[in-house]
Amino acid sequence: MDLALYHPEWGYYSRRDGGPGFREVGREGDFFTSVSVGETFGLLLAHRIARAWELDFRKETPFVIVEQGGHDGRLARDILTGLEETGTPLREQVEYRIVEPRPALRGILERKIGENPIPGLTVVPSLEAARAPVGVFLCNELLDAFPVDLLVFEGGCWKERRVGWQAIHSSPCWVTAPIRPEWTPFTESLGTDFPEGYLTEICPAVDAWMQDAAPLFDRGLWWIIDYGHERDDYYLPQRSTGTLRTYHQHRAGEDPFAHPGEQDLTAHVDFTRVEEAATRGGLARRLFTDQHHFLIEAARPWLLSLEGMRPDPLTVKRLRQFQTLTHPGMMGQHFKVMELAKLDA
Repeated sequence: MDLALYHPEWGYYSRRDGGPGFREVGREGDFFTSVSVGETFGLLLAHRIARAWELDFRKETPFVIVEQGGHDGRLARDILTGLEETGTPLREQVEYRIVEPRPALRGILERKIGENPIPGLTVVPSLEAARAPVGVFLCNELLDAFPVDLLVFEGGCWKERRVGWQAIHSSPCWVTAPIRPEWTPFTESLGTDFPEGYLTEICPAVDAWMQDAAPLFDRGLWWIIDYGHERDDYYLPQRSTGTLRTYHQHRAGEDPFAHPGEQDLTAHVDFTRVEEAATRGGLARRLFTDQHHFLIEAARPWLLSLEGMRPDPLTVKRLRQFQTLTHPGMMGQHFKVMELAKLDA
């Protein structure tokens, strides 16, 4: 999965037909994101950041926003533009740092931002380089692209499903192998009340990532926005085919070998694992909700400002985007938001 997504030459996020650049997201790409819906997502996050700066951080400066998984920088621009639109004095104080550890993608992002610079926006190579005393960290659909290991329940016990090579057809294939010792405590906690052939995933990369993310601020908030479940829901026996999916030209599939390097690979986030890793890093869960409730609360001052006004074309467009982002049948319940906090220095 790591090679299929991130190989520097052939990986899905590294290659692009017609030359170096970023994968198209939205109507012209393979999938939609909240960012590709329009600028309203960034505007609402800007309102929420401005409020957090006033209430949680008492307008402390300097204040830094750190984003990881920033793709082409669109969300950063939308948030900074949104802060300016709100009129908050934070806009004149804030620094915004996009973390991009992969040199090729970092170079492309720096060039893209350089074509239309925006004050306060920089690109850094690591979370360590983004470190600041006070701020907000956010990532939108980052963890769902972390490589996962596959677990399968066969013959009354847990095993691993790994990638092998079928020499006759010169193609990759699935092979079943004994489970590695490091996964035994986890599978023992899951138990054995699962149907034969039950397939699921585990994402070890979350633990190492959180070790780097947790020390980012002395005082701060961490917003992790993604699709996923808490553990009791994630590993329900009836969720028998797991959550690993492919996306190619807006079509979902379950065969990672179908178009290697040309399709997105993604798995839902085990938010309980995220919280456990965060707790070890000194963070505390303050909120876990769906995107619907998170953005409804963020939108409150914006929506109140529209009362009694006749919407202009821009407002009408943003209200449509707001409905897409929050509708329970669209993105509102599909995406979850975990807010982690460290507010005492």
